[in-house]
Amino acid sequence: MIKNNLKLHKAVDSLPWPIAKRLREFLPAPTGYYFIVKNSPLIIIIPEDFYDEEKRWTPFFDSLKSHKVYFFCKIRCAIEENPKAYKELIAKAISKHSHRYPNHHFIFMANNLAQTRIFNELGMESIFANHNCLVDETSFSINIKAPKHYDAIYNAVSAPYKRHELARLINKLAIITYLQPQHLNYFYNTTRLLSHAKWLNFPEDNFDTESYQKMSPAKISKSLNQSKVGLCLSNAEGAMVSSIEYLLAGLPIVSTFSLGGRDVFFDDSYVNIVEDNPEAVKEGVERMILKNPDPYKIRTTTLEKLKAHRLRFAKAVCKISAHEGIETDTHIFYSQIFPQNIFKLRPFHKILELNTALET
Repeated sequence: MIKNNLKLHKAVDSLPWPIAKRLREFLPAPTGYYFIVKNSPLIIIIPEDFYDEEKRWTPFFDSLKSHKVYFFCKIRCAIEENPKAYKELIAKAISKHSHRYPNHHFIFMANNLAQTRIFNELGMESIFANHNCLVDETSFSINIKAPKHYDAIYNAVSAPYKRHELARLINKLAIITYLQPQHLNYFYNTTRLLSHAKWLNFPEDNFDTESYQKMSPAKISKSLNQSKVGLCLSNAEGAMVSSIEYLLAGLPIVSTFSLGGRDVFFDDSYVNIVEDNPEAVKEGVERMILKNPDPYKIRTTTLEKLKAHRLRFAKAVCKISAHEGIETDTHIFYSQIFPQNIFKLRPFHKILELNTALET
């Protein structure tokens, strides 16, 4: 458990840079998607499925054990796909957590109304604030002068649920991907199936893991602007962050029917929902290219929809603050929190820097 010792990692950070750098090579700090919304009262955004990686998250929660914390939990999967099984799972996980950490409170960020009903039936607090509202819209913009090299682009992890095979009939296809060790066979099979596509993480078309290059938001935005349509091909996942990135870059979307909440920000004027087969996806892309919706209208409409979810989130945070005796103006808080880079892996031991009391 040495690698999960948060105080040890904080101590490493305090060492001279050459020494700290060397130690981090042998002692990488545990990280997670969390974001500190407010220090007083302490409000933190975390993924709802933290219980799937209990060993990794336990030191983080242990460091906050004696402190009252409100956790907003963003939902990363289609929990409405099997509500009975999910209710049993989440009820057990939260009960276990509450027994160990009685000062921790959870509010679930539902991606759609079906998810709010699940939590209502369980008597758990939730708000209809789709986690895509947390995206930093300044990272994705419209470049109207960019040449359109691709008919469609698919930004998706190489995993079976993303169903890359549905894009096999699109000739001018670009792919941005992310590799997972457990799905490397799927990745290699997909590169063979979609050998005609431009895999943007592999500039030399050499599909080995050593050649993989992670793309920055700026490079992703540039690639989106070189494409005519964004693809969403899974049938069940979370709200799909890349779907909102397409829209903020002014791209229309071709999507299959889906659970999980990405469709909350869709509009018939620039999104085409198609059947789950390659022919329908190809035809959908062709129709959307002919339709050629205004990219600025796509972005503006998306930002308006994001604002409604952000405002619900801001009101929920200010309600908690008021309950704790700290008055917070909703609109001032809103302007302070949005936009920020919230979807970011952060070292768990940085939580100890909140104040010295957290170290005890």
